[in-house]
Amino acid sequence: MLIWLEALTPKQALLMISIKRELERRGHHCIITTRRHDYTVGIFRIWGEKPKIIGRYGGETLYGKLKASLSRSMKLAEYIGRKEKRPEIHISLSSPDASRVAFGLRIPIILLNDTPHSTYVNRLTLPLAEKVITPRAIPKKLFKYAVEEDRIIQYNGVDEVAWIRRFKPNRKVLRKLGLREKDKIIVIRGGEFKASYYQRKGNIMVDKIIEKLEEENVKIVYFPRYRDEMERMRRKHPKIIIPIKAVDAQSLMKFSTLVITGGGTMAREAALMGTPSIYLFQAELPVNRWLMEKGFPIKRITDYEKLIDYCMRILENPDKYKINTSKILSKLESPIQPITKLLEE
Repeated sequence: MLIWLEALTPKQALLMISIKRELERRGHHCIITTRRHDYTVGIFRIWGEKPKIIGRYGGETLYGKLKASLSRSMKLAEYIGRKEKRPEIHISLSSPDASRVAFGLRIPIILLNDTPHSTYVNRLTLPLAEKVITPRAIPKKLFKYAVEEDRIIQYNGVDEVAWIRRFKPNRKVLRKLGLREKDKIIVIRGGEFKASYYQRKGNIMVDKIIEKLEEENVKIVYFPRYRDEMERMRRKHPKIIIPIKAVDAQSLMKFSTLVITGGGTMAREAALMGTPSIYLFQAELPVNRWLMEKGFPIKRITDYEKLIDYCMRILENPDKYKINTSKILSKLESPIQPITKLLEE
């Protein structure tokens, strides 16, 4: 089968690369489309993949998002519609642009989704899907505003298992960033504050955390989500390390002491590898809570004083908080399993 995969963010790039390699191992053929967006294209380069780059990210404003999406949908329609052989299946993490095009060209759609809080995107995409694949940690009823429960397939894991389970960390990333393995490294990422679902604008909490941690004997690596955010953080925190291009963030997190993020993906990646992680998201994420209950070192802390107290305890005794997760990780599923089963059926 010819299968069309779409990735819009760094996380989606990692997941689609994992899906592509497994499907190609089973004899299928895959094409991947993406958009020009900070770090995402770089992830593909690191992993040796060459996606078709179509369109760009629309930015923070509603008008900008709408205009970029409409323009990109037209270009996707032209690219896919004019192919001599059209894809027989479309798979994405609920891409509005690709879902609309696939639906219009009568290409069956399989969507992955672990963000029931992203209501605008989900209302645009989930109704168009033949099947929606979600982690079992998320109750099906949370998606009822967009899709019927009988179209939802669940699996016993999280998306990040797809690329973390067999991941082998590489120390080269430390040298690339001027770090040593014995350093106390803290990886920090702000929230997705330009996303339609994000309520708290800006990274005030993250700024306060960085200012406090800069007083300690640590190395801080900050991953911005946007170019303007990168420039602002450089001016405000000139001593921290900010990668200009995409780097092997998974290896870096494996060798780090702690990961702090405004979103969920990096927190889950770190926790799956046994590195303590804290996420600051505005609401409890069911998949993160589920991982914590399974024994992975992930916590949601939104109170500044409690967060700093927890950070200091970790810095005093890092070995106490790092754990070997290989046994519990081996018991988890990735979304690749239900995807391959659906294709076989």
